[in-house]
Amino acid sequence: MFRLLQSQLDPQHKQRTKLLEIGVYLQKNRLEQSLSLEEIAQKTLIPRHRLEALEAGDLESLPEPIYIRWLIKQFADSLSLDGETISRRFPTKVNNFFRGTKPSLSLPSLQIRPIHLYFLYLILVIGSVQTLSHVLQKSVLQSNRLPPPSLPQQQIVQPKSNPLQPVANKTSNNQQLVVGVKLEDDCWLRVVVDGKTEFEGVLPQGSHRTWQANRELTVRAGNAGGVYVAVNNAHAKQLGQPGKVEEVTYRAN
Repeated sequence: MFRLLQSQLDPQHKQRTKLLEIGVYLQKNRLEQSLSLEEIAQKTLIPRHRLEALEAGDLESLPEPIYIRWLIKQFADSLSLDGETISRRFPTKVNNFFRGTKPSLSLPSLQIRPIHLYFLYLILVIGSVQTLSHVLQKSVLQSNRLPPPSLPQQQIVQPKSNPLQPVANKTSNNQQLVVGVKLEDDCWLRVVVDGKTEFEGVLPQGSHRTWQANRELTVRAGNAGGVYVAVNNAHAKQLGQPGKVEEVTYRAN
């Protein structure tokens, strides 16, 4: 009876229970193999405090459930266990034990209902349309007030292009390096753009990201086989071998 009441009051109770069960199992196998958390962190590129939270079943110290499942898989694989099967034991969705009731936001003297949200949406749409209409009318009036352009006759003739002018090199010097990344599997990534770290973290399978650089861009992946990189809209290529850590730098021009 107490466990049922606790699960109803805490929808994440099942996640906590499973995480603690998996954490104890991973810790037991790690100790049997005489491996330290520092060694696991070096193999998986997962920070030590994340590994400690996994073994302790500390749900609050870990990221979103989908990333927790990825951390469990990497931890288990580093111990030569079936990481895919073990990670799927952790539920990523929280069950709603209060089925049959609809959630509502209640204040001491106000209860927000769907009809209220509808009227609020309608007011926002009307206000947006009126604002857009006002801006368009103002733009039309301003354009009507402008005098027609008049150019001297000599400006109509286009001058001959001079290949020695420095303007011809301006476009090539300002070309940016565009790197697109697509993930075919969950993977930890670190992206450094022109010497500055723009992203570091775990991206799930199916993610698409694009970064631009003026000089160079470096991609480091914990699972290079699941990362495909396209440079300047070229054909995407696999960054490296599955399960391997790879770091590749791309430079402009």
